[in-house]
Amino acid sequence: MHKLAIAVVVAVGIGGVAHAQQRNWRDMMNDMKARYGQTFEQCQALATSRGYRLGVGGGDDDGESRALMMFIEGCIMGQQR
Repeated sequence: MHKLAIAVVVAVGIGGVAHAQQRNWRDMMNDMKARYGQTFEQCQALATSRGYRLGVGGGDDDGESRALMMFIEGCIMGQQR
């Protein structure tokens, strides 16, 4: 019985961490959008033209969300063409 209770607590904890990480990516993207405005929009359009999928935090793969955010961040910094 104790093992089951521990397993449930661990599973809920892991789920909470995964949800927090997705929210963090979304928050970071929203911060970049607020800070850089039109530049963010242009870089996001460039990202989608290169095959990145939007919908960060909506159940997407965390690695995919992170890659999109890194691409947009690099674009804003002038590292993407």
